[in-house]
Amino acid sequence: MSRMSQGLLIGFLILEIFSGPAWAWKRVFSLEIGPDGTRLYHPMSATWEKGRFYVVDTGNRRLISYDANGRPLKAVNPGGKLRAPLDLDFGPRGHLWVVERSENALLEIVLSTRTIRVHRLYYRGKELFPERIVWRKSKLYVLDRESGGVAFIKIKGRELEVERIWVPKERPFIGFLDFKVKDEGIWALEKTFHRIFYLSRDGREEIWSPAEGLVYPVSLEVDGGRIYILDRYLRKIFVFALKNPPKMLFSFLEMGWRPGQLYLPRELEMTPKGLLVVDEGNGRVELWTGGL
Repeated sequence: MSRMSQGLLIGFLILEIFSGPAWAWKRVFSLEIGPDGTRLYHPMSATWEKGRFYVVDTGNRRLISYDANGRPLKAVNPGGKLRAPLDLDFGPRGHLWVVERSENALLEIVLSTRTIRVHRLYYRGKELFPERIVWRKSKLYVLDRESGGVAFIKIKGRELEVERIWVPKERPFIGFLDFKVKDEGIWALEKTFHRIFYLSRDGREEIWSPAEGLVYPVSLEVDGGRIYILDRYLRKIFVFALKNPPKMLFSFLEMGWRPGQLYLPRELEMTPKGLLVVDEGNGRVELWTGGL
């Protein structure tokens, strides 16, 4: 074997060793067309609930449902209330909750009766500015754009009551961009400093600082002993081992406009079907499965 051939072989082996986990991720399909055939325009969020995918198609002021195979089912703008929807999740009794930025409010959509309740949040006399929303075990969590913290909210009758807002003790604190609620606690991604804050169920705080290299991280996920961070500028997903400090294992995806590439990614959401990657710039949501 020639030296050039040997060099190429060694190069391929090294590439396989270090890129293998990234190659193990497979793109399943894209959600990019509504039931009427129009393309998504600036989608901001997506989730999975009871056998369906749901996408916030912000630019078109609508919510779209898809079946488990990615086929579009319905597109709705309940009561014409959606003008700048940002996020959605399903709460108790199957009600759909949407962050509506134009009203600085949460919309509670009762699907069975097609009624809508508008909720504005206040804490200690100050109004909250909802950005992201998570329901978990009948408890509501909302990212407040003003304080940068995560509000803990309970239902009191038909109203919402803010119990407290988690703002880390660490100073300086810039504010969170994204957060995820897990059984063990809350993980939140900070602006600018790229730190990850963890709040355990017993109130213990930790600060996790991923390895340098991130430029503009906008979303995170925690699953299977790993931390996933989506970088909007680099158009990549960075994968870290779930230990402090986080050790980077690999990254995958790249800038582009073709399927499997990113332009202006917005959000990560881990679902039972796989990892949803919301790409605002390309107007689509992609489902990825696999990983080692």
